[in-house]
Amino acid sequence: MIVLAFLPALLAFALLGLASHDHYLRWFGHRPTRRTQRPLRIAASVALALSLVLAVASRGWGFGPVLWSGLVMLAAGCVFLFLNVTEAHTPHGRRQRNAR
Repeated sequence: MIVLAFLPALLAFALLGLASHDHYLRWFGHRPTRRTQRPLRIAASVALALSLVLAVASRGWGFGPVLWSGLVMLAAGCVFLFLNVTEAHTPHGRRQRNAR
């Protein structure tokens, strides 16, 4: 059940990372529009709420929020490393070296 609480948190931070201009540009080759950013942020909020619900369902109200905060920190760290360490590719298959 802990893994089920971790996966939505991981998804939430991936969506929040892709909602930023720099990461979106790096991964997709263009800046996101407001119509693109808003659904990403809303989906990230829903995924974080789902993660909290699953953590509380797993450990109860005594330890569920503590577990959730740890899972959120772990997910944020994993996504941070993935988005900043890996090389992104543009949709056309070329590596994008300098996004600015």
